[in-house]
Amino acid sequence: MAMGWVGHCFEKSGAQQSENDAKIELTKRIGASMSKGLIITEKPSVARDVVAALGGFKSADKDAYWESDDFVCTYAVGHILTLLEPEDINPDFKRWRLADLPIIPEEFLTKELENQKSRIRVIRNLIVRKDVQYLVNACDAAREGELIFRELVRHFKSAKPVKRLWLQSMTKDSIVKGFKTLADGKNYEGLASAAECRSFSDWLIGMNATRALTIRLKTRSQRGASWSVGRVQTPTLALLVNRELEVLSHQPRPYCKLEANFQAKDHIYPGTWFDPRFKKDEQDPDKREDRLFDADKAREIADALALKTGLASETRKAKPRKAPQLFDLTSLQKEANRRFSWPAARTLRAAQRCYEAHKVLTYPRTSSRVLPEDYKPEVDRILDVLQDSPAYGPFAKTLIKKGRLNEKQIFDNAGVSDHFAIIPTGQIRDLEGDDFKVFDLVTRQFLAAFFPQAVYEEIERITIVGGHHFRTKPPLMLKEPGWQAVFEKEASKEEERSYPALQPGTEQSENVPITTSEIRVEDLETKPPGRIGEASLLGLMENAGRYVEDEELSSALTKAEGLGTAATRADIIENLKTKEYVNQDLRPTVKGIRLIDILHRIQASRLTSAELTGRLEMYLHQVERGERQPTSYMEEIKNYTKEVVEAARSFDFDKIYPDENVLGECPKCKRQVFERAWFYG
Repeated sequence: MAMGWVGHCFEKSGAQQSENDAKIELTKRIGASMSKGLIITEKPSVARDVVAALGGFKSADKDAYWESDDFVCTYAVGHILTLLEPEDINPDFKRWRLADLPIIPEEFLTKELENQKSRIRVIRNLIVRKDVQYLVNACDAAREGELIFRELVRHFKSAKPVKRLWLQSMTKDSIVKGFKTLADGKNYEGLASAAECRSFSDWLIGMNATRALTIRLKTRSQRGASWSVGRVQTPTLALLVNRELEVLSHQPRPYCKLEANFQAKDHIYPGTWFDPRFKKDEQDPDKREDRLFDADKAREIADALALKTGLASETRKAKPRKAPQLFDLTSLQKEANRRFSWPAARTLRAAQRCYEAHKVLTYPRTSSRVLPEDYKPEVDRILDVLQDSPAYGPFAKTLIKKGRLNEKQIFDNAGVSDHFAIIPTGQIRDLEGDDFKVFDLVTRQFLAAFFPQAVYEEIERITIVGGHHFRTKPPLMLKEPGWQAVFEKEASKEEERSYPALQPGTEQSENVPITTSEIRVEDLETKPPGRIGEASLLGLMENAGRYVEDEELSSALTKAEGLGTAATRADIIENLKTKEYVNQDLRPTVKGIRLIDILHRIQASRLTSAELTGRLEMYLHQVERGERQPTSYMEEIKNYTKEVVEAARSFDFDKIYPDENVLGECPKCKRQVFERAWFYG
């Protein structure tokens, strides 16, 4: 009796709208006799986009859901359910005891988050409505979106048919097209199984390992503190601990550097001695081409070259730099850390406010740095709005007038995951503080991405005196700002006066006579590698696959975005701080170092390695493609969980800290001192 949903997908004339109003009234009279589909999205903004694109909806219960002739549409707010805790399964598990481990539920059930009770009630009431004949999974087009929807269906024990909306773009045309081609939910059973397996395995490994290690390692002074272990958290901590141990074990070695000033025809310039025959030594990473570990030889060279003449050659060449990519969350967090020294969580909070409260940025928890190919009209609309802004107007007008560049690297459907890059929405608000800084950063990056390349000038000057080579390499000089103009950078002027050409008007000069005006020996010491900051750690987590030797595992980890996801990395880092494994500067604490050390000593090193994540991801892809049964995957996880628990249960502190590697003599009793788990004895 009701017109099909397609009739609501296009703009209606006044007459059509009147007809629609009449139909809505008719629907009210008929009530449950008309069958409808219940659309469930992952977040409120997507629900509003769907409702606007399909048309014909009216708000109900203060936007708790919307309803049309053919559909009811509502939303989750990410994960609103969570797996049962051990004490929910059995009250006896509230007390942490080794005898109860491993805890392996026969069935993984969910419970409702306390702060989402009202949202859950809305979804439950809509799912059980008699006129709702089928469900539409409109959650994000990825593993986690599939899990959020499947958790709800399983929690409410719904047996209603499921259709899948799979979108990579949120334009009106894409949404309409997506609803015309809704797929059978059964086509995504592999994805759903992989999503559930990932969730269950994280629970099994993390919960059991955490309880086992906490029981064995917790001291009386650590009241309330757990020794948390996780598939992503622990390898991330290991990255920081391994670097800290490198820093702490570093032994400074003295070396010399030769620095000289040379007199050219019309200017003086500096140079640094280097060995042109130098080859990298993997066995001795302290060696560098410009280091002399023989102080006598360094002074001998300096004495021999003082006031001597020589020849200099110079090369000047253009060094273009492509316009930047758009931001995903990780790259935005890295840039905010570099510019403002912000932790990742602070950047995420500001970006989330810009998305939810101010509506000036698109969804921030994305791992994509490109836009869908049908977003060009949307970019035109945003530029049209930005051209009236005093801050961004000149750059937007340039793009409107001269056209956008770099479109192949910006518009790419293959590069869009469940969300596209972070860009401005075209809404203009009065912002301040962190929110303004993040909005400004994203908006300038968005504009800069369409600008021409910036061109720098690279100068390298080689001076040879008495057979010894000196290199002069000043900072790159910006010659054509290109996209750098959007960030208010101008062409270099002062630097050019500091480094005039050896032969004016030439890009390449050879064998120009010079004189050594001054030469000095600098006595220095080797330094340990730098500690890892937040920007570096985000990069290491994202690119963890590069550091895994096994090619297959490396590939699986790379496809899985490394350790964690763009949406979870900030939380992982904050959790390491909360658990007191690292301090606010990410320097590992005694507790953090001890955890990684003990995991190695009890032969549980897989927990500290990104290889575990890579292996699990490889298996999950097999589950998704139907090449491995979920039961087989879970059986392997259960066996591994038992191994970890047994390793934690059975180790002997005296055996894992034997009387080896003497630290020295006790100054009092003169007996040998050895390292123990919590002290020296």
